[in-house]
Order: sequence, then structure tokens, then C-alpha cells
Amino acid sequence: MIFEFLAGIFVAVSAGIFFLAINYIKSANDWIIETSKFIYFSGHPVLNDDEIYSLITKKFRKVFSSFLIIIIKTFIFIIAALAIVAFSSIALHFIISGSMSDFNSFDLASKLFPEHLYDWPFILGTLIPIIIVPLIQKKKTTNPDDPYTPLEKFMHYLFLGNANISKLLFKFELIKNKKFLESSSTKQNVYVSGLARAGTTVLMQYLAQIPHFKSLTYRNMPFIFLPRTWLKHSSKKEAVETERFHKDGIKHSVDTQEALEEPFWRNYIGAGYIKEDVITAHSIDDKIYNNYDAFRKLVAENSIYLAKNNNHLLRAESLHQLDSNTGNKTITIIPFRYPYAQAKSLLTQHKTLSSLQNRNEFALDYMDFLVHHEFGLHHKMAILSENENSHTPKGDKDSIEYWANIWYLFYKEALNKYSDKENFYFFCYEKFVEDPHSSIAKIISLLEVPDDQITSIEIKKFTPKKNSEPENINQEYINLYNALVSKAVNNES
Repeated sequence: MIFEFLAGIFVAVSAGIFFLAINYIKSANDWIIETSKFIYFSGHPVLNDDEIYSLITKKFRKVFSSFLIIIIKTFIFIIAALAIVAFSSIALHFIISGSMSDFNSFDLASKLFPEHLYDWPFILGTLIPIIIVPLIQKKKTTNPDDPYTPLEKFMHYLFLGNANISKLLFKFELIKNKKFLESSSTKQNVYVSGLARAGTTVLMQYLAQIPHFKSLTYRNMPFIFLPRTWLKHSSKKEAVETERFHKDGIKHSVDTQEALEEPFWRNYIGAGYIKEDVITAHSIDDKIYNNYDAFRKLVAENSIYLAKNNNHLLRAESLHQLDSNTGNKTITIIPFRYPYAQAKSLLTQHKTLSSLQNRNEFALDYMDFLVHHEFGLHHKMAILSENENSHTPKGDKDSIEYWANIWYLFYKEALNKYSDKENFYFFCYEKFVEDPHSSIAKIISLLEVPDDQITSIEIKKFTPKKNSEPENINQEYINLYNALVSKAVNNES
């Protein structure tokens, strides 16, 4: 009995070692990723039909070849496992009988695969390593460069990247929540939108502390198109804070509000505003607007809809007008920062994200899902007009001059377009740093929110950093910054 038990352990351990040696798990993960990308590109919201056909043809070959590798490795593993069982049986027979003389071709099968393989000592012996090894293994630390499992990546490609599947999910959500939408009282919407690295995330997270506001969080990922249903049925995973990839000291968790609404526009408009090198301003038609308004209501659940979305200004004029026509009160906060300080931060993030995306292809695709093109390998300049050739930034992307010029072109057009429009408010980062409480209070006063709600916000005191100054200062940039400050809603704070 003890020998059968030990034989079971030997078989399990030997088969496990061989399983690891042939790298079976990596092959399975490769197949999952290739299948994910095939599904993603088959419903890509930006590419045209010819581009999609060309890509999925290439991807199908990779799906087939990676699956064939799994089949081959599965066959090899089965053969190896049978060989290990046969070897253990021969060894066990020799240990017990002390002789191999009774081995012959007539009963070879019964000798190689004897009845003890079905008895509990052998079965118990094979199960013990399978149970114990995972328990004694050290828990693997999450790779900060690649925190997502292949299955999680598959779900992102499928439910966030494929436009056809995303729209199908949202149709289901609309039908399921029809009665709720008919009775929804959500009529206020607040957007935080500007060029990246202007304090948009910090401002948005402070506003999100107010109970009257509701926004998308990482718990919605990757089921952005099931904003109400998914949260009701998803697990209540503990919120553990970690520093985000920007390495800027800002922490986030699954409950952190983030810029996650842009996949809606990518999957419904796509190539209408996402071009090869730029993303451009665009108008919204009534059908898409009705879907988006329903999307906001499902997220807000009778609270004020709050969104940080740096691409919002590309459609803000059209959206504000449609909201006004339907009785929605919508305001847009446009944060800005001293040009060279913001340019330096943009350059730093561009280098950081580009390095990460070079190491991790999924990070590149993930940012595409979110239309996060502010920096990185797929950087696209946001042009607040429908003429994609209206502005061309100067300099090299690895220079601060390039990003300062991006700042100038963006905010010059923003000031010209939105400074005199109702419910658009510029917001100065430097004034916010000086007196965050007063700056937040200025925004609260614009909304139908009780004044005492400001007390619910936990505001950390900033340590102001001295603005970075290059050797050659462009006075046009400084003049534009001063003009923005004069228009800022928190200028008197």
C-alpha cells in the first residue's frame, strides 16, 4: 500500500515537472491573447473594412498556429504522462517482486498499467502534490508592468475593444433598465476636461468625494457598457490602493473614479474623430446623444453625473447644446497649468508611458481602448476644430519645446472657443494649489448642491513646486497663461 502511495507521488511530481518544462501554460496564454486580438480587430471601431480584413487574416493565422502548438503539446504531455505511469509501474513491480522475469508480451499492458492505478493509495498519492504544491508556493507579486492576467486581457479585448459586442451589451442594458431610465431624475452633469497633467485627476477625485456626484470607477472595467447591471452582480473586491503607472504620487484602487467614459464615443463614432495622427472636434447626432444620455443616467443613478475626460472638449459645444435642448444642466471645468510646468510633466509621462508600452503591448492597446492619446507611442494631438490640418506642433516629441507648443495650441483654441460660452469655466491649477478648499467651493457654487457638502471633502494641503523655466521663454505662452488666469473661476481664491 505504501509503495502504491509513493508511486502516485512520483507520477504526479514527474508529470508536473514535465508540464512546466514544455511551457504549456505560456502556450495556452499565447493562444488566449491571439484569440482576443482576433476578436478585437474583427470589430475594431476605427479601422476601415479593408484594414480589418487584412489584420484579422494575419491574426487568424496566429490563432491557428498557437492553437496547433497547444494540441501538439497536449499530445506530447499525454504520451509523457503514460510513459511516467508505465515506468512507475515497472519500478514498483521490481521493488515488490525483486524480479522482471514474469514480464512478457502477452500481459505487458496489465503490467504497465496495473489495477493499483485505480486504488485509493495511488490516487491519494497523485492528489497530494497537486494540493500541497500550490499551498507552499510563495504568492507571486503582481508585475507592475503587466498586472492583468490573460483572461482579464481577453475580457478587455472582447467587451471593451470590439464595437459590435460593446453596442450589443449596451442594447441589452437599455432594455433591462427601461423602467429605471423612464423614471430617472439625473439632470446635472459635470465634466473636468483639459490638456493632461493640469490637475484634472486630483480635481475630479475631490469632487467625487461629494455624495451628490457619481462617476465610473475601475469596478466598471471592462464592462463599461453595462454600467448598472455589472456593478450589481460583480464581486465586492477589496479596494487596495497602489500608485498609478504615472509615478506621480497619485494612488488608485478599484473604487477610484477615472476617465473611463471615452470607450462609448470610440465605439459609436470611432473614425469620425480618431484620425491617424490627431483626434478632432465633432458634432453629435440625436440618436447617439440619446444613447449617451441614457448611459450617463445609468452611471449616475439619480445623482450628478461626473466625468473626467480630456477628450470631452472635442464634442463639448455640441453636447452642451443638446443638453440645453433637453433640460439638462451641464457645466465643463477646464483646468490649465503654467505652460512649462505642464509641458515638463507631459514630456515625463510621454517617456514613461512609451517605455511601458514598448515592454507591454497590452498597455498600448489598453490606452487605445480609452482613447488615451495625450502621450505615449500612439500620441495624437487633440484639435478642438474639425480641421485636422489646422495646427501642427513644432519640435521633437522628446523635447519640452514640443509639449509647450502642444499646450499653447490647445489652450489658445480652448480660450477662443469656450471663454465666452455659458457653463464653461477655466480653472487655474496654481490657484488651486494655493487654496484648494476655496477653489473647490467656487465649483460647488455653480451647482445645485447644498453648501454644507463642501465639508465632506478631505483636502490634502499641496506643497507648491516652483514653475520650471527653460532658457528661452516664449512670451506668447506666458501671455496666453495670464489670459487664462484672468478668466479662471478660481482666480479670486
